[in-house]
Amino acid sequence: MKNKKPALLSLLFFFLLTVSVSAQDDFYDTRKVQEIRIEFGYSNWDYRLDTAIAGAEDYILAKSCTINGVRFDSVGVKYKGNSSYRPNNAKNPLHIELDWIKGNQDYQGYSDIKLSNGFSDPSCIREVLGYRILRHYMHCPESNFAKVFINGSYYGMMANTENIGRRFINKHFFSNDNTFIKCNPAVAGPGGSNSSLEYLGADSALYYNRYDMRSAGGWKDLVDLCNTLKNNATEIHTKMDIDRVLWMLAYNVALVNLDSYHGAFAQNYYLYKDNEGLFNSIIWDLNMCFGGFSLLSAGGGPGGPGSLTIAQMQNMSPTIQSSNAARPLISKLLTNPRYKKVYLAHMKTIVQEMLNNDLYLSMADSLRSVADSAIQADPNALFTYAQFQSAMTSNVGSGPQQIPGIQTLLSARKTYLNSTSEFTATAPLISSPQTFPEQPQYNQNLGFTVSVTNATAVFLGYRHRLDAHFIQQEMFDDGQHGDGQAGDGIYGASVLPAGGILQYYFMAENAGAASLLPARAEHEFFAKPVSISGVLPGQLRLNEIMALNQTGEQDEEGSYEDWIEVMNTGDSSLNLFGLFLSDDRAQLQKWPFPQGISLSPGSFLSVWADGDTSSASLHANFKLSGSGEAVYVSNTLGEMIDSLVFGQQNENVSLARCPDGTGDFAPNPLPTKGNPNSCATGIKTMAGKGNLLAWFSSPDKMEIRSRTAFSRARLLDLTGREVQTWSGNAVKSLSLPVKQTASSLLILQIPGQKGIRLIR
Repeated sequence: MKNKKPALLSLLFFFLLTVSVSAQDDFYDTRKVQEIRIEFGYSNWDYRLDTAIAGAEDYILAKSCTINGVRFDSVGVKYKGNSSYRPNNAKNPLHIELDWIKGNQDYQGYSDIKLSNGFSDPSCIREVLGYRILRHYMHCPESNFAKVFINGSYYGMMANTENIGRRFINKHFFSNDNTFIKCNPAVAGPGGSNSSLEYLGADSALYYNRYDMRSAGGWKDLVDLCNTLKNNATEIHTKMDIDRVLWMLAYNVALVNLDSYHGAFAQNYYLYKDNEGLFNSIIWDLNMCFGGFSLLSAGGGPGGPGSLTIAQMQNMSPTIQSSNAARPLISKLLTNPRYKKVYLAHMKTIVQEMLNNDLYLSMADSLRSVADSAIQADPNALFTYAQFQSAMTSNVGSGPQQIPGIQTLLSARKTYLNSTSEFTATAPLISSPQTFPEQPQYNQNLGFTVSVTNATAVFLGYRHRLDAHFIQQEMFDDGQHGDGQAGDGIYGASVLPAGGILQYYFMAENAGAASLLPARAEHEFFAKPVSISGVLPGQLRLNEIMALNQTGEQDEEGSYEDWIEVMNTGDSSLNLFGLFLSDDRAQLQKWPFPQGISLSPGSFLSVWADGDTSSASLHANFKLSGSGEAVYVSNTLGEMIDSLVFGQQNENVSLARCPDGTGDFAPNPLPTKGNPNSCATGIKTMAGKGNLLAWFSSPDKMEIRSRTAFSRARLLDLTGREVQTWSGNAVKSLSLPVKQTASSLLILQIPGQKGIRLIR
């Protein structure tokens, strides 16, 4: 029987859950203004910062940085930015690196703090508003406001935007060690270079001044991408996630973000190559979006190179730059009819959701209200408070440098775009998605139907994992694909689930337009859980975690990495396929246990939490934060099998259940990855000194663990009499039976190590 409930419910739950969890991330909560206090310990900090950025662009040492009352000692600070930085600015953009000196410092998991000064933005909200809109359609940084103080004086209100680094990449693309490129030229501006992805030749040195390689290698990948764009564009889908590129291009044009790939310098975006070998595009630096930058390249727009007027920006063609060979990512992709129709569908979605309903205005109003008092008190603001108050409707400046009021620009932009032939073309209508059976099983066909009118072709996009790319499969209205009667407007297809979740969307096209369901696909999608695992809560438990492994266990490459240990507490073997590990409540199915992993009763299994999924052994696609976070074990239905929320951790000290599998978590100075935990059962039973740890696990048994091997042990009472001795092969752990004595205070001695006292 077909599922009568719309599959949209799955998406709605996913979206609400994502919003709920995101709101809990206080450091980038747009409802709050953060407070950041920098103490340099010297008065000429501005001179030192100017000198540093003019030289090696390195950090200078600040005595401390305090974020919302949490103090961090010895941090790195530098000025950042190109056009937004000026030596004579009263307020320059800042980059704070909390772990520049002390490697484990972070605030809520963030160690790189990026602060912008509101350059070219009298509204003071362009960057925060731009990212808030973009998050509906692409992976992008979080952003909000911060009041910044330097040496006790209010420096000003700044935009606080999440850094696109290893943490961001790992969170969104489930790895962080592949080719990673910041697409910003070394010298941008008239006569400078750009990051347009034009093919310059096979020599990677030709690209060095145009791109900033953030990974250990990757120039060959970049050259290959550029070569494919120029000489084999029909295969570009084998090099890039096309849908993410189309969303980026649609956003830039719809909301006039020209300090971007579309603009004169083809910059301010990142490329990351994921584990499936595709480059993913990520927009960066939105401080001049909504027309704050208007410079186009030769052949790119009306009038050739130069700045667009506000009227030209309001009436900018939805296919601008599509004939510009110097922008191959646009000209090559929009030559493909299907890509072009999906690109326009994405742009129409942005306009419909954000402009037609004036949602951007309500977002802007809430942001302006949050930031108002901080802006009014800002002693170093680049614009006046009066300009801030009128910035939504008033233009600032004159000539080519004129900055449009955000509402003035977008109200006219909405009217123009909705009148274009690209927007008025009749698109297919997709409705009534259904799946069957109600509860799909692993390796059992899952059927899909959808009602479509005015289409010449209909496709199902699907994938089996969150870190995979979507595959498109054609759907048919022929009566042969579970679609009912031939020609009735119901299209059908089926897929054999190969994992614990089936994520999917629909796309339909005709000669002039395309439609997607959900409209934000592929960024959003429907989800159907697939029943696999029969493991119940309590049968598999989180047993030990290590979040700050500095000198403990090493993985197969000799690296000290975080790890997670689970234990089978039941009386029968467990097949772990169909279970997931995650550190994100909004993405419970982050890392799936692979097929063929079973765990016998009472045994342990450890997974490295290092984001290195390219390794042969068990490596999850996320890392743990030493400042505290959570670990979850769940099944394909989203049911929680076990979870642990933990706070700040100490180096080389794990959190372990005592007793194994059933007890509470407690710090374990001698971690026991893959082995029974070191558990003390009474008060004042544990003692340690140097490499040695010992405790009474029962009145007549003592446990000894050491970082170095030992072959002899002696237990003495206060008179020096031997209570118990042991000798044998060299070991690092030992369970030693102990004779009862009248004394409660005993001394453990191991040759070559300092003795320790134990109270029984």
